[in-house]
Formats: sequence, C-alpha cells, structure tokens
Amino acid sequence: MLTGPFEYKKKYDFSVKLKKKNKGYDVFLVRFPSAFSTGLKESDYAWGFYYKVRESKKAIIILHGLSMISLTEYFCRKFAENGFSSFILVMPYASSRIPKKRIFSKLPNNIDFVDGFKKGLIQSVIDVRKTIDFLMCENDSIGILGISLGATIAALVHCIDSRIRSGVLILGGGDLVNMLWDSRDLIARFYKRVLSRSVTRQQLVERWKDIDPLTYAKKGLKVLMINARYDTSIRGEYSKKLWEALGKPERYMLRCAHFFMFHIFFIKNLVLSHFRKTLNNSK
Repeated sequence: MLTGPFEYKKKYDFSVKLKKKNKGYDVFLVRFPSAFSTGLKESDYAWGFYYKVRESKKAIIILHGLSMISLTEYFCRKFAENGFSSFILVMPYASSRIPKKRIFSKLPNNIDFVDGFKKGLIQSVIDVRKTIDFLMCENDSIGILGISLGATIAALVHCIDSRIRSGVLILGGGDLVNMLWDSRDLIARFYKRVLSRSVTRQQLVERWKDIDPLTYAKKGLKVLMINARYDTSIRGEYSKKLWEALGKPERYMLRCAHFFMFHIFFIKNLVLSHFRKTLNNSK
C-alpha cells in the first residue's frame, strides 16, 4: 500500500485518565507523544478525548477544521447516544498544541513555511494513525469523520490505512495547493501570502504532491461526502476533484457556504445512517 511520508514506528505509550462518567458512556483524556517530531514541544505531544460507549466495539475518529473543535463534541455526544464510541483528536497547532512562542509573531526571512506546513500535515496524519493503534485495542471497526481541513486529513488516512472501514468527509476537497491558493478563507489567504514569498504556485504543487489526498485516492472505499454549494473556502471544483478521484461515492450538496450550522441536524442524520450501514456491516 502506498503510504508516502506517513510511515511511523508503532509504540504503545498512551496515558489514559477518566474525566467524566455519563449514562452509557465514559469520557477519557488520552495523551501520547507524537510519532513524528516537528521540534516544537507543544505540537509534539498529542491528546484527545475518548468517548467510550460501554459494550460497543465500534469507534469513530473525529477531526476538526481550523476553527471547529467545539462542533466535534456535538458529534461525539450523538455518536454515544447511538452506540458508537468516538475520539476527538486535537490536531497540531490547535488549542494547547499551539506553540507558546507563536510561529507567526515574527516572520524572519529564513523560516521555511513550505516545509513547516508540510511537517504539520504529516504529523496530523501520523497522529491519527497512532490514534487508530489505541482504538484497535478494544474496537473491531473504526470509522473517521473530518470537517474542512480535517476532511482533507481524513481522506488521506482513509486512503492509506486499511484499518479505517468507513469515512465521512464534510466540506473537504483535493488538489491541496490550488485549493489553498483559490480559497477566500482568511486563514488560507494568510498562508498563501506567506508561502508566496518563497515559492510559486507550481513549485508548491511539486513540493506538496506527496501530502495531497489526490495522490493516494482510490475507488471502492466506503465514503460519504458532504459539500456546500456556495463554499468559497473550499471551492466546488476541488471538492469535485476529490469526489471523482474516490470513484464518485455518495455525496450531498448543502445550500450554504462553509458555515453549515443551520443544516446540522440533517447532517447528523446522514452521518449516523452512513456509519450504521458501513460499520455495522464492515466485513
């Protein structure tokens, strides 16, 4: 299987602490050292919350976007209510994984932002794969759900790691460089401005080819895609590229932009239906 730069050395070095007991499920704080080092202390130690449903052997990893961590908690509660365990993984450069000495507080000319972004994405994928290691100890079927940038990472993981049985990609896309370059999202535009100091668009395509989901995309995976018709953060042409590369799986187009809270109940039902069909019949 083609895995590009996403290989890592397996090691069971997880710290698990009970945080809360609820009716039918418990919430654990799970910490572990990342199997990929960026040299930034805060980023190199991963953590997340494991919503463990008692008696369940099926779990779903949830990956947030740049600003959607709180939304993942909603999905965890709904999954627990419907018999699925879940794991919110805090991604590199989010929450307490943001370096205390802000990377962008000063912008010296000698910093390689092209390599830095690439390392962050590689670390994200490897952290997810290590989360799968943890979940496989007590689950027999693993799914993955990603939102925005989290959907791009989820697509990468689903394509390179056969332990993922099913995936849901919400507001995700492929063709990473061009997707970023044409985005109207404020954070994406900032990244573009910083990156364009040192590389052209085409040069970046070559340097990031091995972290683009289109490089690893394959047909036949159990995937549900949910995209937004008026999305200017991840434009329709790039969500379509990923959809086509994955063999045109089931797909829904929302009548909204990159913000989809008005559709959250509809999305929840779609997601639950997908995982019931694909994880409960995962052979």
